[in-house]
Amino acid sequence: MHRSGTSALGGVINALGAAGPKTPLPSHAANPRGFFESAPLALAHDELLALAGSSWLDWRQLDQQRMNSKATEPCRQKIKQLLIDEFGDEPLIVIKDPRTCRFVPFMSSILDEMNVSPVALLPVRNPLEVAYSLHRRDKITLPESLLLWLRHVLEAEYHSRHMPRYILSYEGFLVDWRKHMDRAAEKTGVVWPAQPDQSDVKIEQFLTTDLYHERSTLEDVHNHPDVTSLVRETYQILTTIAAGDEDNGLLAQLDIMRTRFDEACETFSVAMATEELAVAQLRGELSARSTETEQVRQENSRLASFLEQQSVEIRGLADERDALVGTRDTLIAERDALVNAQASLIAERDALVNAQASLIAERDALLRDIIGIANERDAILTSRSWRLTAPLRLIRGLFARG
Repeated sequence: MHRSGTSALGGVINALGAAGPKTPLPSHAANPRGFFESAPLALAHDELLALAGSSWLDWRQLDQQRMNSKATEPCRQKIKQLLIDEFGDEPLIVIKDPRTCRFVPFMSSILDEMNVSPVALLPVRNPLEVAYSLHRRDKITLPESLLLWLRHVLEAEYHSRHMPRYILSYEGFLVDWRKHMDRAAEKTGVVWPAQPDQSDVKIEQFLTTDLYHERSTLEDVHNHPDVTSLVRETYQILTTIAAGDEDNGLLAQLDIMRTRFDEACETFSVAMATEELAVAQLRGELSARSTETEQVRQENSRLASFLEQQSVEIRGLADERDALVGTRDTLIAERDALVNAQASLIAERDALVNAQASLIAERDALLRDIIGIANERDAILTSRSWRLTAPLRLIRGLFARG
């Protein structure tokens, strides 16, 4: 059954040397350490269930006529080819997919055509833990999850009776995986290829209880109102088998559980089908709304990225603007300093011009004084010359008259 520890079991088997698929499902939040499951094979199994009028979350019996009709033959050949492509000629492989619980005979016939001898390892987990895990992952209601658990475990147990098999407790497997893998080898005849010193460290690092999120007790199974007597009794029988050995009495009890469940499904499946159709439509609408919401979220994310980019550009432009303003202020300060220097030079020039004008005036005054002095000197010299020459002229005149 889904969420029953099949991925943990698949990972350990792979670490012990069994080949996993070449194209595994990628890990995600539900299984962060991987599914150890073939992605194309899971899709082909979904296609097969759809052709049979079912799906992975259908808790009713498969229509065997539709399952074995001509309509499913292409899917049968596709699954066979995928097994070849995914696993090649590896001597020991692990095929892990909870969907195969629903069509073990179909898968067994394909493996038989390929000359592959299958063994079955069936982990059994507390059905409440499974239901809580499915609700957390897929929002499936607890009653529906419990019906799914019942269908998967009853079908897988019944149709694997002809195989070498080992039924184990998921909780016990997490506590002591070595003991359970040794018992699995003993029960099925499988020889694990990997040496213990090569696999033990790898498994210890992989198989930790920190991913064991949902916890429920046997008392919870007895007291929870959603757990029916069919679920409770089936779980008790399977845990008894897991704790010891199979016997015909326990298998007969499981046959009774399966018959009761099939009869109940036949009684209520028509009414449930109508309700589930309505639920499917609502889920389709919800999925459409979720798609629209996701598109809006992505658009908002793109807008947020665009706005952040714009904000970065704006901050860059603001920084450039501030730098230019700083440069402008520096240039203005330099201009003002030059203007002040120019004003100082003009003032100095005007002072020099005024000083020059004063010097010129003083020079002109000195020149006038010099000219005046020179004129006075000439006048004095002329007067002096007259006084000296007058007697001589008088004497010359006297001589002339005489």
